[in-house]
Amino acid sequence: MALTVAGHAAPQNQWLRVTTPHFEMYTTANEKAGRDAALYFEQVRGFFLKVSPLKMQSDSPVRIIAFAGRDQYLPYTRQVQSAAYFASGARRDYIVMSDLSPESYKVAVHEYMHLVVRHSGLRIPLWLNEGWADVYSTLKPVKDGVAVGDLIPGRLQPLAAGQLFDFNSLTAINSTSAVYNESDRTGLFYGESWALVHMLFLSPEYKDNFGKFVMTLHRGSSAAEACEIAFGKPAAGVFDDFLKYFGRKKLVGVVFATTLSKGDAEAQVARASEFESRLVLADLLSTLGRSELARNEYDDLEKQSPNDPDLTLSLGFLALSREDANKARDYFERSYAAGGKDPQMCLTLAMLEVAMKQPPGKVIPILERAVQFRPDFQEAWLQLGFQRVAARQFPAGIEALMKVPTITPERATGVYFNLTYAYLQTGDLEKARESGQIAKKWAKTPEDAKRLDQALEFINARSKLPVPPHAGEVLRKVEGMVQAVDCTPTGNRLRVQSADRTLLLVLPDAKAVEFTSTSAAPLNLKCGPATPFRVLVEYAPGSVMDQAIAGVVRHIEY
Repeated sequence: MALTVAGHAAPQNQWLRVTTPHFEMYTTANEKAGRDAALYFEQVRGFFLKVSPLKMQSDSPVRIIAFAGRDQYLPYTRQVQSAAYFASGARRDYIVMSDLSPESYKVAVHEYMHLVVRHSGLRIPLWLNEGWADVYSTLKPVKDGVAVGDLIPGRLQPLAAGQLFDFNSLTAINSTSAVYNESDRTGLFYGESWALVHMLFLSPEYKDNFGKFVMTLHRGSSAAEACEIAFGKPAAGVFDDFLKYFGRKKLVGVVFATTLSKGDAEAQVARASEFESRLVLADLLSTLGRSELARNEYDDLEKQSPNDPDLTLSLGFLALSREDANKARDYFERSYAAGGKDPQMCLTLAMLEVAMKQPPGKVIPILERAVQFRPDFQEAWLQLGFQRVAARQFPAGIEALMKVPTITPERATGVYFNLTYAYLQTGDLEKARESGQIAKKWAKTPEDAKRLDQALEFINARSKLPVPPHAGEVLRKVEGMVQAVDCTPTGNRLRVQSADRTLLLVLPDAKAVEFTSTSAAPLNLKCGPATPFRVLVEYAPGSVMDQAIAGVVRHIEY
């Protein structure tokens, strides 16, 4: 049965699946064309990683769908005039190409570069983002590496016909600017952005400091400030150089000596079944927001193979796109229970469980499966770190959070607060204090700042104890009934009766003890015998020289 979309039947050509380490391509083109295309995108990705000043924070799976012509392509695009486009879904990112012609390659690479910049975490202005993507769109493999910088006739034409923006006007334009949305000036914006980035990125006078320029913009400086910092000259001087550069009428490309590694150069090719190819196209429809068409196709596929694990995943993400979290969770739980290995599914299910206030003990194994099958999955490591800290698995929580190489400003407060708490609980007061100060630097709200001030005060209180915590301290736990608080001139002692013995624990100043309540009843730790009540105490083991004292109280849960 052929998939019908808006009156168009899906192509009957045999679909091929071409996989490389970072791409999954489905195409109706021939095997050689599909293999060459997948390896080409590996080169584009590798080139960016080599020349970018900031490495990718997230390497999300990218699926390329390459049709054999516009007739096949049109039912699956919202951009009829474009030869290729990029789309992002909850599960993966897509590059969709009308064919594998040179023009489609250029458009696809332009769009892919926006994706890569976004996943790198770079915050750059519109003119640089568009101009840089245009320069990359000319990328082509050559004998000695990768060549970049060919002229783009479509960008040169408006430059020759229109009056140029001055430097400040060009660099101030954003997606909401009136100029950007005026068709007669948009072409000039794109053309001038491309030409200026061409000079900054490729010309001998500027290319060595281009990375510094990009990072200065990323950190929030204006384009004029970035010129002074990176190039040592005012914006007016840079713009004068640009006018001379453009006036040459002959822009020079550059060959970068970069090649694919042996592993990246391999591509696996297999024929895709009709079921698989139909599911791939249905997933694309769902990503494009055509949920009813996607649902109809999923229903038909479900009749053929109701327990297919990939179809179950797709139905879960479709439910999620419709904001039906309960149904999505049901589908994902089915997939997970059946041994599903999709990392994005595992992360999504874990976050749905968190939203349902499930305990960390249920969430942690799901996230552990995500990173097992995608070891570079930074978001999963981040959430795993949070959950392990919440479960009081402090060394494991620190280990997970340290797997995230780049922390965005939006994440900084949460990550460093969790590290502060985890280091504190493992006795490393120096790292706890350092993390707390970093977290406070990035605090966005008065509430966050207050919470971090309290954490730093707590660290200081523990550091002043007669026997302060030490790095690597391993706490023990005891659950039992408080019998008494023995107050003496040399210090207070907490007497706890467990199931098999009575423990005598040093009870420090309350400012240095963490208290957690699971009930509304107040905590009564007055000197003398107590009406017995149940507590869970974490304590640092005492010295073997004084066996009467079991240890020092660090945390009391009551």
